[in-house]
Amino acid sequence: MCWADLLFLHWRVDPGVMRALVPPEFELDLFDGSAWVGLVPFRMQDTRFRGVPPLPGLGAFEECNVRTYVRRGGQAGVWFFSLDAASRLSVLGGRWFWGLNYVHSRFDVKRNAGSGECDYALERLRGPWPPGRTRIVWRAGEALPPSGPGSLEHFLVERYALFTLRRGRALVGRVRHDPWPLHRADLIELDDTLVRAAGIDPIGEPVALATPGVRVLAEPLSPA
Repeated sequence: MCWADLLFLHWRVDPGVMRALVPPEFELDLFDGSAWVGLVPFRMQDTRFRGVPPLPGLGAFEECNVRTYVRRGGQAGVWFFSLDAASRLSVLGGRWFWGLNYVHSRFDVKRNAGSGECDYALERLRGPWPPGRTRIVWRAGEALPPSGPGSLEHFLVERYALFTLRRGRALVGRVRHDPWPLHRADLIELDDTLVRAAGIDPIGEPVALATPGVRVLAEPLSPA
C-alpha cells in the first residue's frame, strides 16, 4: 500500500492520564517524561493483498487515526484509539480481523497541488462508536533532514509495529517502509473532536509535521 499526504499532529499528555486509557497489557512509551497523542490524517493508495487482484473499495480511500505509543516485550509500537476510514470494507475488516477500532466516516478532502495546501474534513457516521468530526487545514513547508534516533521527530513517526487486543490476546502487526521524508507543516486551521472522543483533552499547540508519504508492506498479526 501507499500512505500518502500525511499530517502528523502530536500533543504531550500526562502519563497518568494516558495510563488510564491504555490497556494494562502494554507499557507506555514516553519521550521527555510525557506520553503523546497523535492525530494523523492521510490517504491510503494502491492497497492490495499480495498475490490477490485489487478489491473494490480497498484500493484508495481517506483515513485519519488517533494514536499513542506503547511497548511490549521490548518492542515499541502504536496503540490506536480510533481509525476513521471512508471505506466500509476496511472498517469491517479492520474491526473483525484485526481487532482495531475502525470507524466509518464521511470525508471531504481538497488538496491544492500548486499551493501544497490541504483542507481535510470528516464526520463520523452512526455506529458503535462515539460521535466525532475534524477539520484540518495545513500546508507542507520546507523539507527537514532525516530524523535520527533520540530525536522527538524520530520517536513520533518512525514506528514499525502496531498492537491490538483480540479475544484477550495481545497481538502485533509489523510494517516495513523507508524512513519518512519529513517537512515542517503550517497548521492553518484545526477544529477537532476525535482526540477528545478518545478521552484526552489536548492542551497547547501541537507538534506539526507533514510528508508526501511512503510505500508500505504490512505483515499479518502475530502474538506480541
